[in-house]
Amino acid sequence: MKYAKIISSGMYVPQKVMSNAEFEKKTLFTIDPYFSEVIGINHRHVSEDWETPTYMAAEAAKKALQRIGMNPEEIDLIIVGTDTPESVSPPDAPRVQYLIGAHKAEPLAFNVNASCANGALMLDIAARYIAMGDYKNVLVIGTYAMTKFLSWKYSWEALFSDGAGALILTASDEPGFIGSVSRADGSWWQNWGIYMGAGTMNLEGFERGLHKLDLRAAYPATVNEEGWPMLINKLMEKYNLTKEEIGMIFFTQVRKKTIEKVMDILGLPIEKTHMIMHKYGYTGSACVYMAYDDALDEGKLNNLEGKVIIFLTSGVGFQQVATAFRV
Repeated sequence: MKYAKIISSGMYVPQKVMSNAEFEKKTLFTIDPYFSEVIGINHRHVSEDWETPTYMAAEAAKKALQRIGMNPEEIDLIIVGTDTPESVSPPDAPRVQYLIGAHKAEPLAFNVNASCANGALMLDIAARYIAMGDYKNVLVIGTYAMTKFLSWKYSWEALFSDGAGALILTASDEPGFIGSVSRADGSWWQNWGIYMGAGTMNLEGFERGLHKLDLRAAYPATVNEEGWPMLINKLMEKYNLTKEEIGMIFFTQVRKKTIEKVMDILGLPIEKTHMIMHKYGYTGSACVYMAYDDALDEGKLNNLEGKVIIFLTSGVGFQQVATAFRV
């Protein structure tokens, strides 16, 4: 059996920046010091009209390919995760395949939507395809363009930023992918989302504002504060892992104080996680890949040979996924 190993990463971040002060001026809401100190966000990146979800995804993918000198036509499978797609149909992934120059090799390309839980889920899917021997090189991309779905009239909209992150996995004889655990609870489905879809993509739907992100009922912080430690412990128990083996955990980059609290609950030093909210804001499906890429560039993934890296992602709906890899 082949193991999936992560061999490269890349990200794309829009150049346009909106500071918290600029957000306050635009919306007339005061968000600081709370957003800077508790959430960990002091600015956000806002995509221009031409910076579409597929464009950002392709740019992140190109950087991942360039990092290791891989030809696009060497990619056997492309998986794109997003809940801010360029269209309802067709999916973004075939467009990304074309934009990176992989279309002549005709690799399978498809989308996944587990909202912001996409990051860990795509790694799990890719690793299982590799383990079955179906594919050698798999490109997974999270892309997020949520600012295009904002009304810019609510304080909570300060959370969102745009960007894309990509990872490349390859088949290896040495252990890489270990496994995953997950949970979901559909009773939260009505709380938060973009609710335009079948039967509502019409004038009435637009008049009801269904084409914009809608926070109908907030998720309590305990969803992650309790759910994340539970999944980490479940992952360690399922695969006989110890805390000492954990080299790095990449959490959904949604709230600084939650990540700090979870690391404290787990009894792990804060150095064993990496946060990027202060650099890039909250980028949903892209955030854990962007965090990995940023940590790699900062040298935080050096000297982790034999250690375990965990990706733990959460998304509205809701679902949570934790995936582990041996370095």
